[in-house]
Amino acid sequence: MRLPAILLTALALVSCNSAAIRQLKEENEALKAENHQLQLTLGAYIEQTNAVADMPRTPKMAPQPPVLFTDMVLCYGGSPNRGELNKWDADRFAATVSWTDPQGKEHWLFDGFLAIEPRLWGRATEPVDVALAGEDMGGMKMSGHKEHWQELIDFWMAPGNGFYALDEAIARAAERIGEPPYKRKVVMNLPDAILHEYFEVLDSRTAYWGSLDGRELDFARPEDRAAACRWFIDTMNAAFKQAGFKYIDLIGYYVHSEEIPTPTRGWRWSWKKLDTYIPLVASYLHSQGQYLTWIPYRQAASYDRIEDLGIDYAWMQPNYYWHGDQYPWESSMKMIMDNGISMEFEFDDRLAMTVGPGKEQRRRFYLYIDHAKSSGLYGSRSFTYFQDKDTMRNLKEASGPEARKVYDDLCAFVAFNPLRKKVIR
Repeated sequence: MRLPAILLTALALVSCNSAAIRQLKEENEALKAENHQLQLTLGAYIEQTNAVADMPRTPKMAPQPPVLFTDMVLCYGGSPNRGELNKWDADRFAATVSWTDPQGKEHWLFDGFLAIEPRLWGRATEPVDVALAGEDMGGMKMSGHKEHWQELIDFWMAPGNGFYALDEAIARAAERIGEPPYKRKVVMNLPDAILHEYFEVLDSRTAYWGSLDGRELDFARPEDRAAACRWFIDTMNAAFKQAGFKYIDLIGYYVHSEEIPTPTRGWRWSWKKLDTYIPLVASYLHSQGQYLTWIPYRQAASYDRIEDLGIDYAWMQPNYYWHGDQYPWESSMKMIMDNGISMEFEFDDRLAMTVGPGKEQRRRFYLYIDHAKSSGLYGSRSFTYFQDKDTMRNLKEASGPEARKVYDDLCAFVAFNPLRKKVIR
């Protein structure tokens, strides 16, 4: 049977309308998604603008912490992608434990060691971030869960590696030059309790980390983020105590994020909200007789409010080694001195280069020593030392006279630090 022409026309119109409606719905959903992304981008832009437009603050001199050490070197390890450099055995630690001067006399070298790792690369699964440093490593990956935090502890507490190896390296040196005058101090990287399971996906889970005492933690709650950190601290402290090390003490933990934003200062505060739980962690550490440490980049958000956050030791990165006169020494030292904090030394394997950038990097490095002395920091406040992967050992083994000189000058600066006379035994 053939349908009347008018009915065929009506059916065609209905079909067209249905298709048009579907198209409108699809376009509407696309606009919603685009609007959502625009809101995220706008929010990030506003926070960045706040950071740039940050008003000057009246300097607040932080109280000086007890002198438990003078010179702390950063030791990166824990991520499988580091290959051979992911193992910290006694031989590798030797270059940081002692130094033999040009006359052949051996001296104790660094008296502080910071165990640090921002990302667990090279795993069977996707890379895992245990710190917000991933923002500077090509973008953040999946945030670390409870089992990933445990991996950091397992790495540094593995026999023959990490803290066991450090204790052994000190014991070997003690056989040659006698007992150290006091125990070497170690600080453990405290993972950042990252708000979302995927940092840049704001609708990803906040209840992803794991459970404590049968309850799933939700990082939307500052109390739960602090609880996860307390678990890490308790677990690490217990393992360290059980090991019974002779030459090293675990004195505290390190906040890895190099800035701690506030609602009006810094980058992406609403994505991080570190300031909502870090004071809770600091309070807990203090109740355990331990300390909270931090190394902010130059003029990072909260560098001038460490007392408010409960941070005990802070060392600002001048960033001059990397950027030169873009970051003038005068303003860097003023920020450091006015706020009662100290300075991080920065260097890498370019110090040993005889061609290329070696000469310029050595010039920049020596300015750290010059300003540490001229400012009065040397002999009054402790320092930290960023080395790229294995720079201390590479400098020690380098054959060129330029590398040997900078190595000896650096080691002499550390070994003969006048502040060592004031270290609490």
